[in-house]
Amino acid sequence: MQLRIEKIVYPGRSLGRAEGKIVFTDEGLPGELVEVEVLKNKKSYAEARTVEVIENLPERRPPLCSHYRACSPYQIMDYDFERKIKKDQLAEIFYNTPGVDSRALELIPSTSVLHYRNKIRLSFNWDRQPPFLAYHEPGSLTNFLPVEKCHLVSEKANRVVEMMTVLLRGQPLPAIEHLEIRESFFTGELLIIFESRDEESLERAAELWVPALTLENPIAGAVGILQEGRRKKFLRLYGRDFLEEKIRQTIFRYGAGSFFQVNPPAVEKVVERMEKYIQPLAPVKLADLYSGLGTFGLLLSGLASEILAVESDPGNVFYLKKNMRLNRIQHLIIAEGRSEELFEEMLDFNPQVLVVDPPRRGIAPELAEALSRYPVSLLFYLSCNPATMARDLKILLSGYELREITAFDFFPRTPHMEVLAVLQGRQ
Repeated sequence: MQLRIEKIVYPGRSLGRAEGKIVFTDEGLPGELVEVEVLKNKKSYAEARTVEVIENLPERRPPLCSHYRACSPYQIMDYDFERKIKKDQLAEIFYNTPGVDSRALELIPSTSVLHYRNKIRLSFNWDRQPPFLAYHEPGSLTNFLPVEKCHLVSEKANRVVEMMTVLLRGQPLPAIEHLEIRESFFTGELLIIFESRDEESLERAAELWVPALTLENPIAGAVGILQEGRRKKFLRLYGRDFLEEKIRQTIFRYGAGSFFQVNPPAVEKVVERMEKYIQPLAPVKLADLYSGLGTFGLLLSGLASEILAVESDPGNVFYLKKNMRLNRIQHLIIAEGRSEELFEEMLDFNPQVLVVDPPRRGIAPELAEALSRYPVSLLFYLSCNPATMARDLKILLSGYELREITAFDFFPRTPHMEVLAVLQGRQ
């Protein structure tokens, strides 16, 4: 079946029509003619995969990574065209949001479009000889795409991937399922993480692999993660079990299980936008919900008289306390628990400014309702999923007026982006 692609809908599916029926496929730029194979034919739409691009757009580019479908499917277009597609997606997502001129939404570009990620996580495929490192094929838990080099991470990280590919030709350790490489752009060091189903394999990896990896690479440490049901046990295999990153003048220490933004320079641009609104009110009482390592609370601490950081993950709280001491922050207090369950504590704190940076699923419905009933002067909502943000804004805007929505391209060459909504409490 042939389709003329009309658009790419968030988060990255190409849309065309056949006999009046919508067809979603996995590749094709707006305006291109593609040949597709239908995989699922449903009542109102069909799902397909592209088998050939018949008519190419001038904006199409050859992908750098052989596994690009898994790591960065937007490699097939030039960056200006990618930004246009993302802006069109934002306009569609926020079309019915009150106070939004969807045609004027801004997308701040990334300073780098390649080698910007400070983390890569790969799977071991032990079923093939020789074994290899891989991404899962999109939509599959059993099919693998071999990875020899990924252009989204640095040459340092890629050297580890290359060396591991050679080391896998030795003694197999099939209980080890994943390799993660994390990098500090501040120190230039790497943290190597192996995830395994048994502890003995991690001990063997420390003996067989780690010494070779440390010969030519700036390895700060190696960590083993042992899966024990839903729990994870962290084992230090070599050196340190943490890295340190610097954003502006703030040092962030984080470990193998910590969440940390993959594109640190992009975080600075978000903070600059927040500061523009906070400075006329400074010093302010600031609450940071879903605070993680305290990223935004710490970066905005110079404009705050007091800070409340709310975080539920014990590992994140551990490093948040470390980061307070590293940066000599004495006016931050921590509330340990889920943001939606500690709303009363936040009300007692009585913040003027609120930063909310939830996971992809968005703000918990009960928290969104509570925030709309008790608005603060300024609310910054940062989201890695504009679709859930649009949903949450429908609730929040009963208590707030929207000042702006701006997207930041934290993840170039991929369908993903961060979006900042600035809301002012209604009096």
